[in-house]
Amino acid sequence: MKTSLIALAVLAAVVAGPAAAQKIDPASDLGRFHALRAEGMAALQKDDRQTALDRLTKAGEILPDSPSVLLLKAQAALELKRKPAARAALIDYLKRGLVLDLGRYPEFNAIWDADLESLQAANTARIGSLKTLNRLTGLNLVEGVAVLDDGTLWATSLRNGVVGPITDAGIDKRLSLRAGVAANAIAVRDGVLWASTSASRQTVGYAPDARIVSKLIKVDLATGKILAQFEDKRPDRRLADLYAGKEDLYVSDGNTGEVLRLTGYQGKLQVLIPEGYLGSPQGLVENADASALIVADYASGLYRVDLGKGTLTRLVAPAGAALLGIDGLYRYGNDLIAVQNGFKPNRILRLRMSADWSAVEKAEVLLRGHPDLEEPSGGQVIGDRFVFVARSQWSEFDDKGNIRRDTPAPVVIGEIPLKP
Repeated sequence: MKTSLIALAVLAAVVAGPAAAQKIDPASDLGRFHALRAEGMAALQKDDRQTALDRLTKAGEILPDSPSVLLLKAQAALELKRKPAARAALIDYLKRGLVLDLGRYPEFNAIWDADLESLQAANTARIGSLKTLNRLTGLNLVEGVAVLDDGTLWATSLRNGVVGPITDAGIDKRLSLRAGVAANAIAVRDGVLWASTSASRQTVGYAPDARIVSKLIKVDLATGKILAQFEDKRPDRRLADLYAGKEDLYVSDGNTGEVLRLTGYQGKLQVLIPEGYLGSPQGLVENADASALIVADYASGLYRVDLGKGTLTRLVAPAGAALLGIDGLYRYGNDLIAVQNGFKPNRILRLRMSADWSAVEKAEVLLRGHPDLEEPSGGQVIGDRFVFVARSQWSEFDDKGNIRRDTPAPVVIGEIPLKP
């Protein structure tokens, strides 16, 4: 069974997101989870199954929606000949909307039955409808979009290092960055474009030895002129998702695990969440009165920052939901719209939040299984619509940034309806 153990270790690495440079604080939730899971896997390798199950159960108490822990618990219970417990772990896994490849984990065939197969089938069934707004041919790799007040749709092309409005001919270049540099995320506020930039191996002209500083830039929409730029000189900085809040701007750094704030949209970037607590922070969004900020960590789910007190609290996934692997995060009323591209099939979720955003009460799948939903990325809520990048073209590149094929599937910008 140790072949499956290796496969589960690979699964854990995939869900954790891109390789990061930061060190996780061993006393943090994520640090304790990593330690317990590692102890459980080590015990399994030594055939100490009861110790493995004990450690994995404790890890699951921290992250109950961890796919790797749920499957490792099932494996340990199965080796202990506790088939009901193994089956219960698989049911928990499937009820969270996850899919199991029995070809990779053939040992679970021993307890697989019609009920489990029915749950699995439900998790791949198509849900929702997608209205196509734009199809961009050629290789663009679009990571984010922004909708202006007049309805004009802007996008950032990581492949070409340009930002501009989408036209019938493609992305009209209004902002062009230096070779090998691209805007990872964009937002428009008060007629000004904000973008987070960094070097990207998928961008034309990328040079791994080039000394490029990741920056937050402020751009004139009409001329493309850079009005201001903000950086903190940390050499391993890689600014990514950003959120233009009520009073402040926030940006995540998936490389260091930090979240930064630009107070009052001016001055210096300040660290809001320090290194050591998040594995790979992605999307972030304020609540209506700007008293709380929710941050999506690809590796460990959602966290709430009390912007008055400065405290950080992890939100536990409710039963029947998985909050790992979330990229984009957007507010609709008091709820959150989440782009979850960390699992297959990819999904767009609506997260029903408590009044003060201290808990996720329920997760609903809005879109899944559509042929144009492939590695979805950034978006924006506009009234009762969610406009987003349904197919980003990330699947057109391998892990080293190499292009997989000569004729890529087009970028798809689409929208789904939202109901109050």
